Amino acid sequence: MAFAWGSSLGLVVWLLLLQPQLGKAQATPLSPAPHPSGGGQESPPPTGVPGSPVKGGTFSPHLLEFASGDFAFGVWTEASGLCGRPILKIVGGSKAEEGKWPWQVSVRIRHMHVCGGSLITSQWVLTAAHCIYSHLQYNVKMGDRSIYKTNASLVVPIQNIIVHPQFSTSVTVENDLALLHLLHPVNFTATIHPVCVPADTFQVEAGTRCWVTGWGKTAEGGKTTSKTLQEVDQEIIHYKECNRMMQAALSSVKNLVLKGMVCGYKSRGKDSCQGDSGGPLVCEFNETWVQIGIVSWGVGCARRGHPGVYTDLGFYSKWLTAVVNRTSSLYPVVFILLLCLLTL
Repeated sequence: MAFAWGSSLGLVVWLLLLQPQLGKAQATPLSPAPHPSGGGQESPPPTGVPGSPVKGGTFSPHLLEFASGDFAFGVWTEASGLCGRPILKIVGGSKAEEGKWPWQVSVRIRHMHVCGGSLITSQWVLTAAHCIYSHLQYNVKMGDRSIYKTNASLVVPIQNIIVHPQFSTSVTVENDLALLHLLHPVNFTATIHPVCVPADTFQVEAGTRCWVTGWGKTAEGGKTTSKTLQEVDQEIIHYKECNRMMQAALSSVKNLVLKGMVCGYKSRGKDSCQGDSGGPLVCEFNETWVQIGIVSWGVGCARRGHPGVYTDLGFYSKWLTAVVNRTSSLYPVVFILLLCLLTL
């Protein structure tokens, strides 16, 4: 039996065939969230360079493990050999120089910065679940350390948002991560480059020096976010010690630091703050940068005895892999349907 695929009957058949996939596409959980940390000021409409898809090849977003010295990383096959290695080599500075953290993105509502994020493939960005509202239109800005300037940046709309289905703020902030699917892939450059993500076996030892970056407030109680990307070093602390410190800070007997969390602390008054939420906590191993955490929650900003708490990406590696594989395999099918609609 043959059908004229440009006819109305052909469209009906296509809809019947694709109904299960379309149903899955609409089932993305978008959990209610508390107010995003920080928030920026309205800026002029962006005039960034239009994005162009990565040319050639078929995207195969599977997470592979590989060893670099004594460390094992998880790397998306699309970015294998590329992730976590900035093209520009820069030393020092509290203000992040251009291209030093090329995976850093600004997650925005219209033209307003609300949270940080990180590029992990040409079409996927990681951020915190508490940054997401289901009813708002998001985009990401990347390729520029300035939060407002757009001459060197790229702004890409978000076509789909997947919040972890067990995200909760009932007692503490749990499962605080979300994946943003970009409308189109981006080309990698000196200022736009993915970071490596850890495999589920990856663990960072206490005392390891790592870095958190973002455009958040530079002081607790500040009114505005930073105009230029900032960087702060943190030392990883054991989760039991972190839990003890947070219990003391909040006068609580409940366990506040749970599985799926990792903590960083700097006694000299350095920490992430409002507006940094969703941004990456990264550590360097053998000249390769691996994102081990997402800025999640804390008490105040840079208070003595108050560590910052981050979502532990190694703990969620299997979930990330499943979501990226499932969603990336779905969209080519939906694209075929759109082509059929255009022929009617």
